[in-house]
Amino acid sequence: MGEGGSGNRATDKVDVRLGKVESTLLWTVHHKVLDFRNTEPVLGDVWAVDVMDRLEFDRRHLRGTSGDRYMVLLRARRIDAWVREWIAANPGGTVLQLACGLDARALRVGAPERGRWIDTDLPDVVALRRRVLPEPPRYRLLAGSATESDWLEEIPTDAPVLVVAEGLVEYLRPEETHALLGRLLACFPGGGEMVFDVVSPHVGRLAGVFGWQMYGLEDPRLPERWYPGLSLTGDYEVVGDHASVPEQPFRSLYRVLSRWPWTRGLMRVLRFRF
Repeated sequence: MGEGGSGNRATDKVDVRLGKVESTLLWTVHHKVLDFRNTEPVLGDVWAVDVMDRLEFDRRHLRGTSGDRYMVLLRARRIDAWVREWIAANPGGTVLQLACGLDARALRVGAPERGRWIDTDLPDVVALRRRVLPEPPRYRLLAGSATESDWLEEIPTDAPVLVVAEGLVEYLRPEETHALLGRLLACFPGGGEMVFDVVSPHVGRLAGVFGWQMYGLEDPRLPERWYPGLSLTGDYEVVGDHASVPEQPFRSLYRVLSRWPWTRGLMRVLRFRF
């Protein structure tokens, strides 16, 4: 469906065939399903349940502890809150979400009432998404890689923009992140905001032990030094939000982690104005 379509999906099972990195989106959906079924959900995303029921794949590969789950859920909830805040201030703006995966943020939050919402991801992910998620009004889904620039030509630049990248930057090499931010700044000379999450170098090194290549960012102000037009306006340290974790063992764990500088920034969500 194009922009403004409502989206109609079939009800058959959908076979999942994704690459190693793209398959991490299944973990995210799984975490959200477990959260929805919790007596005290953090995000309460019913769309995740609907999506997971439709997908056909070997679920034995899903892994992750409750501690991992709450990192993902708290991250998503903070981004949702910032997106809602931005939309309230920019009802005619454009939300551009990179590497959207099977995230239902456009459905949870809704597009700006006089603007638009654009989701992008790799072609295989876009094809899968079209089969399992509806497309709300003022919505558009584009295939494109965050490390390339051709798809940016299809993004309107006639309105304020909020760029959202959840679960993306940690899979990009530092030079790829630097280049992506530069392309976005060049594409939207009128300015806007960006929201994206990063992990610490400690997480990146640990992920390498398990065969995943992830890249950490120690200093949240590094992008400001890359591009003077960027200004950090929000820095959410996920483990610092330990009071929002419903399970006591993990709430206590997050509280302890938040006390130490090298663990406090294990995952953080950054908000920039440009």
